[in-house]
Amino acid sequence: MAEIDARLAAIAERFAAQAGETAAAIGAALDAGNHDELARLAHSLAGRAGMFGHGAIGDAARTVEEAVDAGAPAEAIAKSTWDLLDRLAKLNGA
Repeated sequence: MAEIDARLAAIAERFAAQAGETAAAIGAALDAGNHDELARLAHSLAGRAGMFGHGAIGDAARTVEEAVDAGAPAEAIAKSTWDLLDRLAKLNGA
């Protein structure tokens, strides 16, 4: 059991370490106005975040994905994306 816990902890650490790369990709998609890519990245992040105990990040990512899927105005998509990016930054104490 200790080996499994150690492996899960290592994967969770990797998730946190990759938060900066994930945030950069999300920010680039937002800046480019590429809402399809933004939704794809948010969908992927939502699933991974929940698995590693970061429910607030997962919820924020789902909000971004749902806003894009619903055809929300660009301002609403940007606002929800900025919230998500803020949560990712706080993950590593930024």
